Amino acid sequence: MERNTEQTLSLQNDLLQVRILPAFGGKITSLCSTLTGEEFLLPPLQSYHRVSSTANFDESDGGGFDECLPSVASCESIACEAPVPDHGDLWRINWNVDSHDEGIVLHADATSRPLSLTRRATLQESSLVLEYDLFNPSDSPTTWLWSAHPLLRVDAGDRIVLPSEIEEVTVEYSAADLVMRNSAVAWPRAQSSSGAVVDLSRVGAKDGRTAHKLFARMGKSGWGALYREKVGQGLVVRFDPNALPFLGMWICAGTWPTTGVEKQYTVALEPTTSNVDSLASAVLNRTARSLGARERCRWKLEIQLIGASSRLSFDDFCATVRSSSSTPAPAAT
Repeated sequence: MERNTEQTLSLQNDLLQVRILPAFGGKITSLCSTLTGEEFLLPPLQSYHRVSSTANFDESDGGGFDECLPSVASCESIACEAPVPDHGDLWRINWNVDSHDEGIVLHADATSRPLSLTRRATLQESSLVLEYDLFNPSDSPTTWLWSAHPLLRVDAGDRIVLPSEIEEVTVEYSAADLVMRNSAVAWPRAQSSSGAVVDLSRVGAKDGRTAHKLFARMGKSGWGALYREKVGQGLVVRFDPNALPFLGMWICAGTWPTTGVEKQYTVALEPTTSNVDSLASAVLNRTARSLGARERCRWKLEIQLIGASSRLSFDDFCATVRSSSSTPAPAAT
């Protein structure tokens, strides 16, 4: 592991290469296969740059893996607590480097809530393991939700894979109401608003029209995966569904941001504490979290590259993911 002159921290082994920018929200900018050279994270749509404490997320670089806390969507004040800016506090601020000897340990303090998040990143064979420690240093409880925000590179024909127990998802957003918002639809083949059947699990062409934000309630299994046809590899994100009971999915085929030339073509697999993006909405539907005075909460993610040593067919990828996911997910403490 090394640090370069541009303040990029790196993790690398024979299977995986990871790069992190502490100064830009602790962003994970690269997750790359050593075997194929394939980059799995979406490159930036625009250069990394400083933004204000109230900037909308469309002012960001628009790529990579950010941490969303204490909300994804912006929301007004809740009771006596402050408003939350778009995609939360942490993507827009410098993270402090606690250690980069045995893993990369960073921490940052939220601005809209008395919350401090520490994240330890290590490589274990073909997996990036992220361990989180959230602490409330204040004398009062505070509300929050957290969501991972890994924007992945995609091509037409790539496939989203979920546990077989997931038979429906809820729709928070669908561009042009292709799929009815605030509804539950079948997974993976859903009925559109016009009555046509849409395969939500298959990445379509970059058409500039399609985008969905979906949520799956996890059961006993805590994972979601993306298979990349052209390289015969894919990622599986594993987590403890007791700690993170939902998986958000952002599927965007070139509709965002609404301004500018470059548009996202991505799938994001987002383990999260809530089934909505807004903390205010999470308070209303009782999926918001509350962290007591001087209390802490810990959880873990594992992002594994499947096919790290040899390429796999889609069927073999699915069999490998389901077999390796039959063991307990990384536990929270």
